[in-house]
Amino acid sequence: MAHGGGTHTCNGGGPQTRTVTAQETSEDDPILTDTKRFSVLDNTHISQDEARNLYFLAHSDHPNASLVPKIHIGGENYSSWKRSMMVSLLAKNKVKFVNGKLPQPDPDDNDYDAWCQCNSMVISWILHVVSTEIADSIMYLDDDAAIWSELHDRFHQNNGPRVFEVKSSMQVLTQGCNNVQTYFTRLKALWDLVKEFHPQHVCSCGAMKTIVEY
Repeated sequence: MAHGGGTHTCNGGGPQTRTVTAQETSEDDPILTDTKRFSVLDNTHISQDEARNLYFLAHSDHPNASLVPKIHIGGENYSSWKRSMMVSLLAKNKVKFVNGKLPQPDPDDNDYDAWCQCNSMVISWILHVVSTEIADSIMYLDDDAAIWSELHDRFHQNNGPRVFEVKSSMQVLTQGCNNVQTYFTRLKALWDLVKEFHPQHVCSCGAMKTIVEY
């Protein structure tokens, strides 16, 4: 007779053993069966449906969280700050709250309370990674998309003077005592700023392809 599914005795011989498979173990234990659906690194047991839900907030999401290491202080670091914030908001599935693609629902809508909660959470995240002066100027805006748009209109400097400033920095940049990797990293950061403030026009006539191939 088998005891616990491990060792059993046949009528014609001594004790025989068999290996209990993971499938058999999980079928006997409902806790193990439920745990198989999730990663061993996930202590909160977040399902895929919850992760895709725009209104989902994890246990680690709290109003005092600082999503990025940089504090937005003005036009000089707005582009890098915005890029860091977009990456963090994308990871938390909250980008649509700031780009205006998820507007506030009607008060009688089932999602109204959840939207207000997430909207307030994103506003708090933004207020914690901007300077005190900037935070005071956007404190009383109730929509995170309006705050995002306000910051963009005020600090996005897609103009000639800023491009000239960055290109001037590139001209005086030298390797000096730095190794090649450090020098290249600084140079590439300046090139990325040039592309951010002065994006290249998209060719629609096919002439650029001819030039490149030539």
